[in-house]
Amino acid sequence: MTRIRSTVALLVALATPAMALLQDPAPLDGTGDAEEGLDAPAPFRPVLPREVVPIQLRSGALHWAEVVEHDDEGLVLRRIEHGGMVRLPWALMDPVQAEALRRDWGYIEVEAEELLIDVDRLVLTNGSEILGVIESGEGDSFVVRREGNVQVVPKRTVASITGGVQVPALDVYSRDQLYAQEAARTAADDPAAQLALATYCERILDYVSAVRHYEAALALEVEDAEEVAMQLERAQAKAQRQEQVDYLHETQLLQRRGQFDDAMARLDAFASTFPESPLLEEAQRAKANLLRARERALVELVDRKWSYWARRLTRAGVGDRAFEAAAAYAVEELGKEIRERVLADAQVLAEELELEQLDALWVLRERGRYAQASYGNGTWLLGEDRALAGIPASASAQAQTGGGEKDAERAALEQKIKRFLENQQRARRAQSSAEKADSIQAGWQALSVDARAQWLHAYYVEFGGDFELRERPYLRRCSGCGGRGVSETITVGGRTGQDGGTQLEPCAVCRGIGSVRRVYYR
Repeated sequence: MTRIRSTVALLVALATPAMALLQDPAPLDGTGDAEEGLDAPAPFRPVLPREVVPIQLRSGALHWAEVVEHDDEGLVLRRIEHGGMVRLPWALMDPVQAEALRRDWGYIEVEAEELLIDVDRLVLTNGSEILGVIESGEGDSFVVRREGNVQVVPKRTVASITGGVQVPALDVYSRDQLYAQEAARTAADDPAAQLALATYCERILDYVSAVRHYEAALALEVEDAEEVAMQLERAQAKAQRQEQVDYLHETQLLQRRGQFDDAMARLDAFASTFPESPLLEEAQRAKANLLRARERALVELVDRKWSYWARRLTRAGVGDRAFEAAAAYAVEELGKEIRERVLADAQVLAEELELEQLDALWVLRERGRYAQASYGNGTWLLGEDRALAGIPASASAQAQTGGGEKDAERAALEQKIKRFLENQQRARRAQSSAEKADSIQAGWQALSVDARAQWLHAYYVEFGGDFELRERPYLRRCSGCGGRGVSETITVGGRTGQDGGTQLEPCAVCRGIGSVRRVYYR
């Protein structure tokens, strides 16, 4: 047990409902509480405490007392009212004050301010990422230091690299590596250097080495020896629980690596592994933090992987499918396949995750900027109604006519174009279903594989029901006809005396629609 050296001036707000009050001291007749092992107070001359502090109980009661001793189990107090000695377990104190005191006295140091270093983030083409220090970039691969080892990453698998990312040093180097690097730069006969190394050791959670270097600093007659002695006491308390600290820190490493199930298993086993540990409450808090971190990681992964598989599967789904089959696949089957792939990815983080829970994670995604999906030159395959849906009639007309000022001759041409398009529309309606299907299928096959995959992705986004769409789409004028839906051919008079003029034909690109449809989603 360690004797307190300074007054703890800590008064916190009332806490949870009452559990127990401070025990009353033994009666003035001198009989004590043998079961609790408490010393009887002096019956006639109460001891006046030198350092009086407020102690808040879980019940909300406040007592002023002198902290005589403290250990893993709790405090030994001298009551100011009568000088009686009382042992108070940590569990009976206000949780906020108890945690603060235990942390100040070294019984909790799992969340110490760890040493951070700058690393690189390598985003791979498969959507995963690697955090580490690039030690070499020669040849066809990167050599990346991470988790105390090196990993060879082929450059062809790296999509992007971002520098300046900070992570705990123990995520990259082993504790022995960090200690060896710093110790090699530290003068053995310099008390200030030894003190700095001791502090460094605490930042890499090496409390055993920290004790050794605090002792060396004191032996070399470091300045502020009394303060260093207090630091040594705290480090000694932590060193006694080095195994427990390491256990919980390894759990944090597993969490940061995304190995949530393994981390949870370790936390579940902590109580049985260290049944008398003062860090049991810390382990419970770590479990709550782990659950929250896993949910955040799952939401981010589902969001990222959903978009990734949507594009991958739409391209794979084109295959040899006919147009009608491809469109049906996009709205009936594609969403199911995406969910199956995303679930497999998410089960790496949470093995017991089920398909029914996936949609809940998808709903929780962060909805930031809208992404876009375009039907490209295949917009006409939607049919005129769907291709122009969602925009005002005036905008639709402007998309087809091009808008702007027109003179009388131009107005006459536009009327001619309008009549031509109406005739084309009547002709299409007069076609048989088989003729329409053949025409659409021929247009579908004329598109490149990339264009069909792009079309299918836009169709899934707009009609699959999985994404939030912006209210209005965007229609861009067709590049082939300037948005009019027709192409003009100017003819001149022939030798037979035929008059020249303008011949109209449906635009070979947009097939009379005049627009390229783009939708925005998130």
